[in-house]
Amino acid sequence: MFKQVASKAVVVASAVAVLAGCNKGTTSYSLLSDSNDFKQQAVYAPKKIDILWVIDNSGSMATSQNNLAANFQSFINRFQQSNYDFHMSVVTTDGWEKRFKSSSKKARIRDGETTYNSQDNPTVYTSSGVFVMDKDTPNLSNIFSTNIKQGVRGNGDERALDSFLQALNEPWNADFRRPDAFLAVIIVSDEEDFSSTSSSFNESYSNSRLLPVEHFADFLTTHVGSKNYSVNTIYVPDTACRNSLSTDGFQRKISTRLPALSDLTGGVKASLCGNFADSLTLISDSIIELSAVFKLGREPKPETIVVTVDGQIVPENSTNGWVYDPVEWTITFKGSAVPGADSTISIDYDPMSIKL
Repeated sequence: MFKQVASKAVVVASAVAVLAGCNKGTTSYSLLSDSNDFKQQAVYAPKKIDILWVIDNSGSMATSQNNLAANFQSFINRFQQSNYDFHMSVVTTDGWEKRFKSSSKKARIRDGETTYNSQDNPTVYTSSGVFVMDKDTPNLSNIFSTNIKQGVRGNGDERALDSFLQALNEPWNADFRRPDAFLAVIIVSDEEDFSSTSSSFNESYSNSRLLPVEHFADFLTTHVGSKNYSVNTIYVPDTACRNSLSTDGFQRKISTRLPALSDLTGGVKASLCGNFADSLTLISDSIIELSAVFKLGREPKPETIVVTVDGQIVPENSTNGWVYDPVEWTITFKGSAVPGADSTISIDYDPMSIKL
């Protein structure tokens, strides 16, 4: 139903020369540099990125939804400047109902404010007509603003964690998720998550049916793949924030489970009471960095690694450069050194051992 942007990365690996010779019955080897070259063709990003927003659509969220829409450009700027290949969609914190109603439509990716009656019949108040946004979506900011404003008539039992799980398992949403893309989940809620195996409303940590936070991290590892995802959260972190937001008559809750999942998955935690523009910039930068990882074909001698982007040497630097993971044999780019979609990246190194 929706056009998918074709993507591919062309990987050119230079050969490692192994010279063998005989000298008095003793074999000797000479190791030459090994090089993995990653060439991103004009409109292709180093890795595709799928972004799933999980929006609290309960009665207290009108202001937060408006703030999110108003500051969207702070989030999307870098994706657009570097021509990244992204998919972006929105689900709500009552998508968890899909677990208990096989006919429920609430786990479907939706556009615009939508409510459902007891028979699951939708009433659409506004609609952009675009369920999956991408880099070629016209008037992207306006489309996002419409899609993110999911209204305030959703279920007051906000279960953000189970909602994104149900959405990722929902066949209707197949156009959103690409198996070779990095997945970023972004949760925006002013409530705690009490996802459980029961449909009954029970906001208690002693609830024996409460699904542990680790359950959702394990699901993502199985569904997406290890280290190919993050969960980011904009939430109520403390009493001061809760009290400042609750002057409108709605009572918010401090969350511990949402930020716990961000910690488990390497995501960003930000306060609903903070500057939305700054928070969204931090989240976008984190997503781009986590997706900019290159796996080397062989274990290198770390001191011999030389990284160039578009012919310029990039320093080894954890702020604005690259870092090497000796366990995973990966190079990760950081900060301003993250290459754009049109970049030519060369990673040269001497291998630790020879190929026989």
